[in-house]
Amino acid sequence: MTRHQDGEKPSVAAQTVTPVQKNQNAISADGASRAFRRLGPHIGFLLALLLLAANMRGSIVAMGPLAEIIGHDLVLSGTQLGLLTTIPVLSFGVLSVFAPRLGQRFGLEATLLTMLLFIAIGQGLRATGSYGIMIVGTIILGSAIAVLNVLTPSLVRRSFPTHVALITALYTFTMSTGATVAAFVAIPIRNAADGDWRYSLGIWAVFAAIAFVFWLPMLRYRHKGPVPVAVTPVSLWKNAEAWWLALFFGCQSLMFYTGTAWVAKVFIDRGIAEAEAATLLTIFNVFGIPAAFAAPLIYSKIANKKLAMIILHIPLMVGIPGFVFATTELPYLWVFCMGLGQGAMISIALTLVGIRGADPQTSARLSGMCQSVGYLLAALGPVTFGALHDVLGNWQVALTLLFVIVCIQLIAALRAGSAEKIGAS
Repeated sequence: MTRHQDGEKPSVAAQTVTPVQKNQNAISADGASRAFRRLGPHIGFLLALLLLAANMRGSIVAMGPLAEIIGHDLVLSGTQLGLLTTIPVLSFGVLSVFAPRLGQRFGLEATLLTMLLFIAIGQGLRATGSYGIMIVGTIILGSAIAVLNVLTPSLVRRSFPTHVALITALYTFTMSTGATVAAFVAIPIRNAADGDWRYSLGIWAVFAAIAFVFWLPMLRYRHKGPVPVAVTPVSLWKNAEAWWLALFFGCQSLMFYTGTAWVAKVFIDRGIAEAEAATLLTIFNVFGIPAAFAAPLIYSKIANKKLAMIILHIPLMVGIPGFVFATTELPYLWVFCMGLGQGAMISIALTLVGIRGADPQTSARLSGMCQSVGYLLAALGPVTFGALHDVLGNWQVALTLLFVIVCIQLIAALRAGSAEKIGAS
């Protein structure tokens, strides 16, 4: 393998290639030298990746069950309390587009390691119990996770090129599990700490610090993306295929965050008891976990990708209309289907980001674009639906809009699943 940066003299063939070919060869050689084509010998790297994934949602979701308690103890308005949950999502949308540059400049492993440290610091600040410091910590936390969101698919593409669907399934499964565990243990930890909710947040700072320590040995794989030689990167913002993928990512993000925010409230307003509504919301989240694992594997096994997309959308095409037009008729069926559908869609979206880029560097930029668009839409979703309800006094228009969005998502998904590589010259 020819490695010019190691000081070896290039071969005659290498001297005759064009600058574009030279750059593509450098990308191929650099990626191949660090790719893990067999999982067994590199199980430690995989476990470190999964530990990172567990920190990508747990530290955010832990705030949800504690929100009312925190608001009461700190005497916060609804707007002040909402900032603690909205800032991370806004950070995802605003900062995602800049994350690939960090990976390019400092290397994927070093950047991810640093972000784990920032998560530990941010969550530690959120556990202080001082609202101003909690806001600062939330900004740090959200910014760090925004970078992890973008660079992790690129790392998977580069490090496990022959197992992208499997590794994406594993880390998405772990990410979803981390979120579910965080929601489940928040109140028990608070109760065990004599009502002090700061311990429920602080434990995630400790968990991030543990992940940081486990990631230190991964610096031996440190990788910096090759600097392009006489090549102008393809503008993804002018690429129609990239926009279809971004639209798909945005729709599924909006559907998830809107569902998480309002599903229980919709059921309660339609006459279902609060305890049962909480159970329905739990089902919505829990059944997303196995779906997140299975969806990429199903998608990779079906040769006709449009057919695969239609099959994977079946739960949503059953659950959303049922939830919209027959909310209280079969509520458990609707949330079961919606949970399966949403878990599958985030996993498929991340898989497509990983495999559709022409190379790992393009995958990182594509991830930044899709997640920037996606999370900005996601941040708008809950607010828009809540505003429609406040103005109109009922949920029907908002729910009908939800049905329209899932139809748009399916159309975008059929285009997003194309086999054409995005960014290929």
